[in-house]
Amino acid sequence: MGRGESDEKNKMDQEEEVDSGFCDKFRGFPKCIGFIVGNEFCERFSFYGMKAILTIYLLEALLFDDSTSTAIYHAFTFGCYFTPILGAIMADSWLGKYWTIVSVSILYAIGNFVLSISSLFGPPPYPFYGVSPDANIPGAMIGLVLIALGTGGIKPCVSAFGGDQFKDGQTKQVQMFFSIFYFAINAGSLISTLVTPLLRDDVQCYGADCFPLAFGVPAVLMVVATILFVVGTPFYKRNPPQGNVVVLVSKAIGNAVKNRWNREDGEQREHWMDYCDTSKYDKKLVRDIKFMLHVLYMYIPLPVFWALFDQQGSRWTLQAYRMNYDLGPLGKMKPDQIQFVNPALILILIPIFEGAIYPILDKCKIPNKPLQRMCAGMTFAAAAFVVAGFIQIALQNTYPQPPAVGNSGLRVINLANCDLQPTFNPAFTGDDAPSFEPIAYQGDQKLYNVPMGNHTIEFACAGKTSLPDYKVDMGDQEFNTVIIKDNNGALHAPTQFHTDWDKPDKADPKMRVIFMLDPAAIGHNVTVRIENKDVPSQVYETFEVMMETATEYVVKEPGVFNVKLQYKNDAGVEQDDLVGTYSTEHGGGYTVVVYNNKDQNNEVTSYIDASPSSMSILYQIPQYFIITTGEVLFSVTGLDFSYSQAPKSMKSVLQAAWLLTVAFGNVIVLIVAEARLIEDQAIEFFMFAGLMGAVVIIFGIMAYFYTYNEIPKDDEEMEELGKSATDGDLENGKVKNGVDNPALTTDGPVSEGVLAGDTSYITQL
Repeated sequence: MGRGESDEKNKMDQEEEVDSGFCDKFRGFPKCIGFIVGNEFCERFSFYGMKAILTIYLLEALLFDDSTSTAIYHAFTFGCYFTPILGAIMADSWLGKYWTIVSVSILYAIGNFVLSISSLFGPPPYPFYGVSPDANIPGAMIGLVLIALGTGGIKPCVSAFGGDQFKDGQTKQVQMFFSIFYFAINAGSLISTLVTPLLRDDVQCYGADCFPLAFGVPAVLMVVATILFVVGTPFYKRNPPQGNVVVLVSKAIGNAVKNRWNREDGEQREHWMDYCDTSKYDKKLVRDIKFMLHVLYMYIPLPVFWALFDQQGSRWTLQAYRMNYDLGPLGKMKPDQIQFVNPALILILIPIFEGAIYPILDKCKIPNKPLQRMCAGMTFAAAAFVVAGFIQIALQNTYPQPPAVGNSGLRVINLANCDLQPTFNPAFTGDDAPSFEPIAYQGDQKLYNVPMGNHTIEFACAGKTSLPDYKVDMGDQEFNTVIIKDNNGALHAPTQFHTDWDKPDKADPKMRVIFMLDPAAIGHNVTVRIENKDVPSQVYETFEVMMETATEYVVKEPGVFNVKLQYKNDAGVEQDDLVGTYSTEHGGGYTVVVYNNKDQNNEVTSYIDASPSSMSILYQIPQYFIITTGEVLFSVTGLDFSYSQAPKSMKSVLQAAWLLTVAFGNVIVLIVAEARLIEDQAIEFFMFAGLMGAVVIIFGIMAYFYTYNEIPKDDEEMEELGKSATDGDLENGKVKNGVDNPALTTDGPVSEGVLAGDTSYITQL
């Protein structure tokens, strides 16, 4: 064979080897993996879909205020990250992974349905109002507890159970499984974060957001997840429980503490763990615990990062809730939908950091150690909250401000078919004396600097008899409306109407009707009905009216509203006359006036009491980008650091401890929210940024003096064996918000017994 033929054959052999290598990743794939991956996709869809809309539900449907909604949200998140420890102990010490997954999945699905059904309780027209209109609150709390227990039980088991299905030597297949598993997690979280807010907001149920449907779809997905997992039962390999390493470590630490407390006077040992009774606990276990405790020392400041990070679903969502959702030709972004930016950016930023930024830092010989990256990630989190604070200040500057102390506000509406000139009598004097300009027909004009007290106003209009002696009573920082109309050629005004100048407590607009007509001239039993033009049977309000009176404000979904007069004519026939339409937007306050226009026809004109939200929700994008960058630096690197610094027997314990840092980070937010010491949200954001900044300094000092563990040589071969099944996905890291990397554990065939590496603490954050 010639040189050319030989080279060609070698080339073909190499190509076949490459192709074979790729195909080998699927050859021998267990049949059951599809059921496990499908289960994970549906479960993550269920969890993140429910969690995305939770804060809005607490605020709008259960009527909690911002702080209580935030506290409940973070209490729930705490439960989701604390209970995995219980789930892992149950799986490793009692039921095994399979039965743990099945049992808690049923509990999980029940919790979802309880939450969905509880959202059907409320005043009419809700279907269960006859049982107890207030049952939605305890029902929601029970549902959230069950969901937290369910997701906590599943969290440490599913990916580990998937790893158990592979045989020894299937390293490539294990890597491919984790890649597919990782994709399923991201797909479930991304899709659900986009879809469930649409189900909530774009579908109307009983005159409000359709929370029963938005919670019901995740509930159905959880049932599907359970069914998928159970269907694969005949194909699973199920390992019996082998004991839980966390329990063993806890007992060993307890033994060391007890013996140290009871030590003889003058007895000193190099490390307090040396007091552990080695006749009960293996010396290697004691040594490994020392390594673990050395790493856990660096975990102490970490909860503060999660305190900031998890506010994306609470305080940041509430910030978005009061912004303008309009994206122009792209439609509208729901306030709970913008959370999808985080997992979307994760998928973009991880390969950029791993493929470009880190290699460039290495080439430039810029310090790039794990603890330095984590410190940088914390700094980015602090910066994100500084940005959020300034965005909050800008947002609050768009809110209407009350008149200054000692002053009041006055609006005049002209319905007299002329150019109206109001004049204070006597006129105010001074540099900033309040005075009106002429007001066109159907127009209005506002003054915010009218001194409180009783005043007289003259209303004059060409061709009409003036109103020379109209009295107004202006309270401190109050706002009032005066409506002028034509009464047979003479100007006429009813008593002033008190007006709410501030924005609604929630994002939905508030509105009221001022009825300027004479009901007796219309018919019998006259009422005014306002109804959303798109869903008139769902969003509506009916008012009983009298001449020249105002209704109370009501809060309704934004949109275009029809105004109808409903009455009986002299023949007793029901009439339903459309008078006109008006539109409302998020965050606005409106006065809707029903009157007789210049052509003697009934007409409707709406006036803005409080301007709708004007600051675009897109202003949140920078803070999401910054905190996601911090997440890549902190979370991915932090788990990589923990993995590399722990002996094989302690990896699952550090995974459990990592989860606890997330849990206790949420406790920090819960305490701050419930303490209510900071009323200004911008100041609270800056406070968290300052707290994170202080922790950055502390962590930086700790990192500077930290000495990296050197795993003894008797463990090195085990380390390489453990990593061989996972290194292919190590660069992906493990990321919160549905972007997880189960490959950061010792799954599958490398898990031999408790001390060989318990795999129960694999997490889907």
